[in-house]
Amino acid sequence: MTEASDPDRKRADAEALDWIIALQEAPEDLEARARFDQWRAAAPANARAWVESARIYEGLGEVSPVHSEHWSRLRGRHDAASIVLIPGARRRRTTPGTRSEARRASGKGRAPIAALLSAAAAALVVVLAAPEAVLRWQADAIAGTGELRTMTLEDGSHISLSPGSAVSIDYSSAERRIGLLRGQAWFDVQDDPRPFRVAARHVETTDIGTAFEVGLTDGATRVAVGHGIVRVDDARTGRTISERLVAGQDVSVDPAGKALLGTAPPELIGAWRDGRLAVQDRSVSEVVDALRPWHRGIILVRPGALAGRRVTGIYDLQDTAGALGALTKASGGRVTQITPWLLILSDG
Repeated sequence: MTEASDPDRKRADAEALDWIIALQEAPEDLEARARFDQWRAAAPANARAWVESARIYEGLGEVSPVHSEHWSRLRGRHDAASIVLIPGARRRRTTPGTRSEARRASGKGRAPIAALLSAAAAALVVVLAAPEAVLRWQADAIAGTGELRTMTLEDGSHISLSPGSAVSIDYSSAERRIGLLRGQAWFDVQDDPRPFRVAARHVETTDIGTAFEVGLTDGATRVAVGHGIVRVDDARTGRTISERLVAGQDVSVDPAGKALLGTAPPELIGAWRDGRLAVQDRSVSEVVDALRPWHRGIILVRPGALAGRRVTGIYDLQDTAGALGALTKASGGRVTQITPWLLILSDG
């Protein structure tokens, strides 16, 4: 797939803004929504621009939840027409087909909103692009959104990367060292005189003939063993966190080095490789973090009690919208679909 040219990107960005405003002004206009769907599907640049515009608006606090009557129509429909509500916008019946039509529908309010979006977009690019560039420079392998990536190393060991994950690989005559830079990975290690070590932040896991996973979240580094044994150390202090972590055991280590041991059925450790997310006594925000790399869009959790509620269950990673529906049902929340790519979780 070729990337859109700069003029195409600029056109798509401008048209996405026009559509945000036009759909707000005519939320019940089915013809407008059908034409919007046609525009969005007409070019990859259009779909990209729509997702990025929605992301920027939400970050500025401009997106409000879709009314419940809209959600009842959208529930269960992944190809539903998109609705973004912008507080204070006038409501008029419009059916934009071209950019000029959409501009007329949006009225004089477009200029300040466009300036705001442009400034926010520029800031977003600077904030997001720099860390991603550093990550790509450090990584030897990266899995894309929704992509499961499996590779065989020179010694016959296997690594499986969950979507969005990244690793560095450094094999020497003295050791086999993997750096988990982002996300989570499953390691199936072959016997070799050299030790096999995985470094994730300050947590270092040494294989003792096993298959195990290591994952990074905002709040912790987690190691779980599918079979065999690993040793887990704090690389900053040299302290051993767990001398022998065996099949069915896991340990989560926070940034301060505090470790929490847990257990899980061995067959559910690394279940994400089969499209299942198995969680036990995890917060809603932790589950959402695990689902995000599998969703081709944005998942947001509004401030409130929902994020901290604890859940246990198995969720379908191939149907993130359905998984979020099951998650919120179990935790007393609700899901609002702004577009097929933008889902917002809030208290019920």
